[in-house]
Amino acid sequence: MSAKKSRILFVDDDVVTCRVMQRNCDNVQYACTVFQDARACLSLFEKESADIIITDLRMPHMNGFEFLSKIREIDQEVPVLVMTGYSSVENAVEAMKRGASDFIKKPFDFAELRILIERALKNAKLRTENKLLKRQLGSKRNRFGMIGDTPVMKTLFNTIEKVAEVSCSVIITGETGTGKELVARALHNFSPRKDAPFIAVDCGALTTTLLESELFGHEKGAFTGAVQRKYGLIEQADGGTLFLDEICNISDAMQMKLMRAIEENCLTRVGGSTPISFDVRFIAASNRDLEKMVEQGELRQDFYHRLNVVNFNVPPLSERAQDIPALVDKFVEEFNLRYNRRVQGFDSVSLQRLCAARWRGNVRELRNTVERCVILAEGPVLHWEGKTEMDSFDFDVPVKFSDDEFYSLNRLEQEYINHVLKCFKGKKTKAAEILGIDKTTLWRKLRRYENDTEVL
Repeated sequence: MSAKKSRILFVDDDVVTCRVMQRNCDNVQYACTVFQDARACLSLFEKESADIIITDLRMPHMNGFEFLSKIREIDQEVPVLVMTGYSSVENAVEAMKRGASDFIKKPFDFAELRILIERALKNAKLRTENKLLKRQLGSKRNRFGMIGDTPVMKTLFNTIEKVAEVSCSVIITGETGTGKELVARALHNFSPRKDAPFIAVDCGALTTTLLESELFGHEKGAFTGAVQRKYGLIEQADGGTLFLDEICNISDAMQMKLMRAIEENCLTRVGGSTPISFDVRFIAASNRDLEKMVEQGELRQDFYHRLNVVNFNVPPLSERAQDIPALVDKFVEEFNLRYNRRVQGFDSVSLQRLCAARWRGNVRELRNTVERCVILAEGPVLHWEGKTEMDSFDFDVPVKFSDDEFYSLNRLEQEYINHVLKCFKGKKTKAAEILGIDKTTLWRKLRRYENDTEVL
């Protein structure tokens, strides 16, 4: 089946120009309809769609500027190219203000016009795909394949949305198990590079020599065992994204070589001498404090800043405990499908314990815990009695009871709230969850007791 032809509406009051345009479009398989009157084109466009509109500016009855404004009232997205023999900077600026996609002078060369057409069609396609993907993201709790409705996750999602569209280098930091590779994949999958490869490499799992060969490739005979040419991961990722995980483990010499390749968009295979150009977006990640490593001389400053155009910090689960119930539901559904189970979920007490637990391995550890519970389930309701952060503290109320000294309920409540806050280092969201009240109620009680300064 042949590919669908791109549909062009072409408007010019000159009959010869229309004929030439029609003939050229037929030769390159564009479905072009020509008009000498913008009003006729507008009438058709109101009833039928088009992939792109090309219009002259100087025309009788309705000039190109008026026509462009009318088009934008009907469709804000369709690409519109404007052309005129009376080209000027003022005309170009005015056309762009009214929503033109591009501008070309008359008489035009069709080869040049075709380049503008293809570029406009490609950009329109990317915008359409991006909108479709955004609509497919579903609820606020499930975006980019990640679960989260807390403020820190909403901020992360919004930043991904902005940065995905451009091809700048990115560094992603965060504790182990927070989902750094998920962020990297989201940046790739929701970018213009999504149809090209996404390749991940664990920089901590390879020696310097092996890492160089993996990234840059090598020529036959470059070293003992190099029996044939090998294309490196950078070449394999051409047009796409290379995810460098745990860059904190890259040697100083390798940092220098990689930085030069990134700056020049060019590499040389090990044992080779021919420069090879590439187009790759680099995304790096680490669970260590990279700025501190730079200060201590463990990471090259120039290498760090070359990659650190945009920095993402993926929040640990301790900062988004309210997302745990949604994460648990997602994992239960996932493992029900994988292991052919019919588990309904956790009982309320177990779910509270899951929310109160300290997940040092973050989402990965929580996911493994849910998977284990689903596998070992003996009924439709899951139970979990693992150790929580609450179990690490002595929760005896500081107030001691005696037979001859008594305290009011307000005093006991104040002492206990103060104690819980101290145990959780002043984290009011966490304390409110343990106390079984919302954060607003906790703030109200603290103001009433006038002890806010004691616990911070």
